[in-house]
Amino acid sequence: MIRTPQNGQEISMAMLDGNGMCKEVLNKFCQSKPQLQLLAILNPTLESLPQAFNTSLASHPPPMTNLDILVLRGCDFLVDIGHIRELSKLTVLEISGASSLAQIPPDIFEKMTKLQSLHLSSLQIEELPASFYKLTELQRLLLKNCPKLHKLGCLEKCDNIVVLNLSGATSLNAFPCKNLEKMPKLRTLDLSNTNISNLIKIGRIEHLTHISLRGCPRVDRIPSIASLPSLQVLDISGAKNFTEIHDKSFANNYALNILDLSGTQIRKLPSSVGNPRHLCLKGCSSLEELSFMESLKNLEALDLSNASNVKIEEKFFESLTKLRLLNLSKTNIESLPYLSNHSELRQLLLSHCSSLYELPQLKNLPKLEVLDLSGCTLLKEIQDESFDRMTCLQKLILSETQFEILPSLSKLVTLRVLLLASCSRLKVLLSLESLSRLEELNLSSVTCLGETGAADFLKDMGHLQILDLSESNLKKLPSMSNLENLSQLLLRGCNQLEEVPDLQHLTKLEVLDVSGTAIRQLPHLQDLVKLKVLDLSGTALSQLPSLNNLTNLHQLLLRDCPNLDPFFQHEIPDQSVKECHWHISNLPEMITDSNRPSTSVSGSTFLKLLEKNLSVRQLLEKSPSLRETGLKQFHLSVRPVDKQNSGGIHCCGDVRGIYFQARCFPYFDEQGISLELCGFHDFPQGIDDVLSSAEYVFLFDNIFIKELYDLGAQNIKHMKGCWIERCENMQSVFHSKEEGDISKLWKNLEILWLSNLHNLTSIYSGNLQHQGLRSLKLLYLDCCPRLSSLFSSSHLPKNLEILQIKFCDNLETVVENSTSEDCALPKLCKLILFGLPKLKSIGAALPSLQDCNRIVRDCPQLQSEF
Repeated sequence: MIRTPQNGQEISMAMLDGNGMCKEVLNKFCQSKPQLQLLAILNPTLESLPQAFNTSLASHPPPMTNLDILVLRGCDFLVDIGHIRELSKLTVLEISGASSLAQIPPDIFEKMTKLQSLHLSSLQIEELPASFYKLTELQRLLLKNCPKLHKLGCLEKCDNIVVLNLSGATSLNAFPCKNLEKMPKLRTLDLSNTNISNLIKIGRIEHLTHISLRGCPRVDRIPSIASLPSLQVLDISGAKNFTEIHDKSFANNYALNILDLSGTQIRKLPSSVGNPRHLCLKGCSSLEELSFMESLKNLEALDLSNASNVKIEEKFFESLTKLRLLNLSKTNIESLPYLSNHSELRQLLLSHCSSLYELPQLKNLPKLEVLDLSGCTLLKEIQDESFDRMTCLQKLILSETQFEILPSLSKLVTLRVLLLASCSRLKVLLSLESLSRLEELNLSSVTCLGETGAADFLKDMGHLQILDLSESNLKKLPSMSNLENLSQLLLRGCNQLEEVPDLQHLTKLEVLDVSGTAIRQLPHLQDLVKLKVLDLSGTALSQLPSLNNLTNLHQLLLRDCPNLDPFFQHEIPDQSVKECHWHISNLPEMITDSNRPSTSVSGSTFLKLLEKNLSVRQLLEKSPSLRETGLKQFHLSVRPVDKQNSGGIHCCGDVRGIYFQARCFPYFDEQGISLELCGFHDFPQGIDDVLSSAEYVFLFDNIFIKELYDLGAQNIKHMKGCWIERCENMQSVFHSKEEGDISKLWKNLEILWLSNLHNLTSIYSGNLQHQGLRSLKLLYLDCCPRLSSLFSSSHLPKNLEILQIKFCDNLETVVENSTSEDCALPKLCKLILFGLPKLKSIGAALPSLQDCNRIVRDCPQLQSEF
């Protein structure tokens, strides 16, 4: 509730989370609150609204008659909104995220004569109903992200519209009005990401302030905007075919603040572009030159980044004395003009200007806050005293430059970020002790820490949050007791570093990378209770530190730790390592959403485990340290090694897409060992022992699999859940050749998820004699177009509780040849059927299924069944 009753008054405003709320509960709530004026329902799973919205029904008092504002947001399953047609007092209506709503009744707005704001977004409608065009009081019309909207009638009667947003209507080819003067009160016009070609005529509209044609591929020009005296923002960015602005378009646009032409094919600017404060020409690769323009004297921000072919006239910057931001990143500029008159400059961004060989004196920029010269490989020097007057500088980025000596940094007392990564030619690192306010320091690959390799300058940097000294010549760290704010400490490849003193004080540390160092022990590691990522790969550790208190640990990396006990006591020939072209690593999306720990171990590491005949379960018993971290909750991701990477580890694929469905799955037991096999042409050698310990198996993009039996009978006997996706040669899940082992193989299987299996023709194949999947509780099928049925009446999963089938175009029945009256799925309590054009029947009784747990949509031949 966003307003609760006081002094016995009725609730007038309510916000309900409709996720899982059935129609009966919502109906009862609405009927009991007749005085409601504002109602917001978020994420409902309803197909239609409850009867309480139908004020024409006889009830005392009639519900919802006072409703002024109605918000229905995240309505994925909503297909019918007919009941709201009687809400005659509505002034604001939002129906957003209704991705299943394809039609709106023609008379829906007939009685909503007071409607002032209408927000319809992410709908599948092709046009608005006829009654919409009678809404003469409408001031705000938002039709965002309606991809099928291709027709919009004339809006001349809606002459009170102030905001018109049609962004994301990708099928809309023409603007509904030939002349915008028919909407004299219009202030904001947003046509972003539509297929509109060009506006016919704008005319004079006194109050129009914003026009956006961002991402409109067919827009190649705009009519004159000279008659828009109040225009503040003109955004044509991403209109990739836009080439020209009428030379006199900006003659009277004195109010223009922002002109964004980024990503267009404009070749030159008109002689005058009004008097903007922000001019964005990012990625204008066809822009040839910029000449001096008096009209830009009030410009505060100029972005020319990635305008790779532009040539800038030397006088161009002379009048830009009010510039606060200048971004010339990834341009071909060779030298900067003198900036002595640009004392207001706050940000100077010159990243990856590969032709820039000379900088002017920078000491006359006292207000500069950000200086980025990263990747300017031709720059050899910055003049002495350049930083002496920059008392406001907060971010200095010099990564990947060729400087050998830098000016003094001692006066940059306000500096928050200093990045010198990959400055390998730097000979002297000047005193950094005065930079006590630094929050991020990156000296990776910097090798000028002196013969002692000490980093004493860290002692007083108590504000540091990110410290990266990777691949430097660091040999010794000072006491870390004053660096209590560190969240990331990266020391990768500091091969002479033997210890991290006073580590226990870094109680906010989330990432610790000491891989490739000479560290032999990490005392007090258990005090870092916020640690999420720990990389100990390639260290000389002989014993795994206690991880008992690290309940937030998501990622533990232990690659190439030959001295680590109790794992490795045997050396194995290099040849046998090379034959195992796979590795095991973490799955970040699972980490984020379920707080499950993860591990990253190379194939050779697991071969060494197998050399000792240790299964994963035995490993838990023999390794107290790993048992404390809860390896039983680890998800193991097994992927091929990139053979072109000289034996290195290759984490391939987009795990965000792969795991998205599984992470949304509430039936995934986080206590079980889970294993992912992804991208194999042949069954990976050496994986049997790991696979046989897994209770949850994910199979993605594996060509070798035709049936699950291909994994080996002994390898899947503990499996409780199986997810199979994009295995293009998969023909059936279970085969008659499994007959002898079926009671052992599938007795534990509770979850089966099949997705994007275009050659799958059956769940069972061959002549099976067993009684089916006795333990199966959940079955999910998505995009299996060759399936015509799922089960025979003799092989029903009698314990099935949830069945979800989507986009199986040729599915005709769930249970085939169901002639017996006893054919039933007695425990099925939730059924979702979606996009099944040929489905005619279920073929089995469903005695436990309630209406509120049944969603059937786009199944035109199934209507009679329910």
